[in-house]
Amino acid sequence: MSALAAIALVAAVVLVLPAPAAHRLARLGEARASRRGRVQGRLLVWPVAVVAPSAGGFALAGVGGAALGFCLGLVAVTCWVVWLEQRARSRSRLRSEQVVTACLALAGLLRVGHVPAIALRIVADDCPVLAEAAAVQQVGGQVPASLRRLSTTPGRAGLAELALAWEVSGRTGASLTATLDALADRLDASRTLRRIVDSELSAPRATGRLLAALPLAGLSLGFFFGGDPVAFLLSTALGQVAMCAGVSLACAGVLWTERIARSAGG
Repeated sequence: MSALAAIALVAAVVLVLPAPAAHRLARLGEARASRRGRVQGRLLVWPVAVVAPSAGGFALAGVGGAALGFCLGLVAVTCWVVWLEQRARSRSRLRSEQVVTACLALAGLLRVGHVPAIALRIVADDCPVLAEAAAVQQVGGQVPASLRRLSTTPGRAGLAELALAWEVSGRTGASLTATLDALADRLDASRTLRRIVDSELSAPRATGRLLAALPLAGLSLGFFFGGDPVAFLLSTALGQVAMCAGVSLACAGVLWTERIARSAGG
């Protein structure tokens, strides 16, 4: 029990201690530094989420309980990471759709004769992605600077190109209509390509998750043929090692599949 108390104390210290000063300053910097800080925070979840169930399982059922707690914690964290990645993809995809819709609407208004300032205010009423830029324009601020700031959010990279076109038009007096038409067409084509890529990558992701769940089918077959695989996995040293190694490899396979799909543009 003393070992369990020591583990719990270490976990509590990790969770309670404030972040280092350098880390706090980084979160006040650019968005990239903020994202890096969030990634580091997620990495801390792994040891805490795995050690805590293992310690609890050891206290309740000995080494077999610790092995089971380790596996359950690993599976829970893996599911959590996959869910976070899926939520981030969904949000990025939604923002990208909003940017494309806003650019198409803005190009349409310019094409029928609206001046950029009026067109921006009209589109912002229906497209919240441009609401901040429209508000900045109404108080006399710089629209391109606002658009560039918004473009740092995942899924809104197209706003950086809109900011460049807006800036060139404002400095040179060139027509924004033709440039925005071309930008809207390119973003629309990119959206179509992204949908195709997402649909193609959905099959490998589903396959990786299915393969990770296949060991459960193996356990069912063991019971079907009259065996007791759960007792072997929990009560013998070889079974405990095999269970921990198998679950670790399955979770690593799921995360690796997600990483490959993400690097491919999904």
